[in-house]
Amino acid sequence: MKVAVIGGGSIGLSAALAAAQMGMSVSVYDPQGFELEEPSGEMSPRVWALGPKATALLHSLGVWREDPRLCPYQKMRVIDATSDGQVRFEDPELGVIVEADWVKRRLLDGLHRLPIERITSPVLHATPEGAVVVSEDQVAQFDLVVLAEGRAGQTAQASGFTQIDGGYQQTALVATLAAKAPHGNEAFQVFTPEGPLALLPLPDHGQVHRVSLVWSVSVDTAQRLQAETIDALTQRLIHASEGVRGQLEFVSEPIWIPLSQHTLRHDALGRCIAIGDTAHGILPLAGLGANLGFADVAALIEAMQRSAPNGAKIARTVERLRRFDQHAVAWSMGLFSDVFRSTDPMVRLGRSLALRTADRHGSLRRLVQELAG
Repeated sequence: MKVAVIGGGSIGLSAALAAAQMGMSVSVYDPQGFELEEPSGEMSPRVWALGPKATALLHSLGVWREDPRLCPYQKMRVIDATSDGQVRFEDPELGVIVEADWVKRRLLDGLHRLPIERITSPVLHATPEGAVVVSEDQVAQFDLVVLAEGRAGQTAQASGFTQIDGGYQQTALVATLAAKAPHGNEAFQVFTPEGPLALLPLPDHGQVHRVSLVWSVSVDTAQRLQAETIDALTQRLIHASEGVRGQLEFVSEPIWIPLSQHTLRHDALGRCIAIGDTAHGILPLAGLGANLGFADVAALIEAMQRSAPNGAKIARTVERLRRFDQHAVAWSMGLFSDVFRSTDPMVRLGRSLALRTADRHGSLRRLVQELAG
């Protein structure tokens, strides 16, 4: 069976590696190339909070390994800045904070060990019949085409996939911070009036504590924050996080990332299947975006084991296995965004009750953990 993967990010590389390990002929297209330096020095601001299912998938692909740059966390605390509501999670295998580039580097290592064709030519489009068109005189035929090129999904849209804007235009501020107080392997998140702010645990740098900041705010708020000095922004972060990690200091330049939610009208078109952020962009919360993408790869593996070499059937199966979870999470993240931004007194009371109820009932906490991967 011949498989084309369009997109050389971690989700696309995982799909390519899985297909190749199953004995399929695999070609990966990515105009950015397939080289990436080994992460070193300070932790990158771009990190993921991967749950057990995602790390189990990477284990099964033979690319996960112990590394001092990984930071497992056993606790998560979520609070509401405008009420007394909070919910706490505790599990020896709750998750692990890992740099996105570290995961991609491990997958590239696995890719280079297998006879996988790597193509840096940009793809114009793919067809439902499985043709990948690079130029008028460069067309390759495949049994299955996997589109995993990220949020923009330009090739997917050129191939006939229709992207539906889910709204919630936001901007995420991400950075690596030095923290005065130790994090104790706890992931902390507070729903501020501006948007959810997370301080994720990172390995200490020498004797100095480190946390990863992710703060999702409206586009207008982001523009105001970008106009502030670093000192003023730092003090705002300390106040917004309620001083939970003590004095904070930027050790990387702030990065501002545009965010939105979207889905596709159909994830499958003939022999083509869209996965990862190409199929579903969501607001960042508890690492759900990366975890959802790796869950798509797990569904793809299951479908290939069932239905190879029928590419159209594989694509339909993946869409059926993943569609409900994708829509449920997107709807939930939109609801979170609406509810936790509201200043209505009754809404504030309701979210306080919801958090306190979840904190008292283990079954609800387990449901949230299941969604988070």
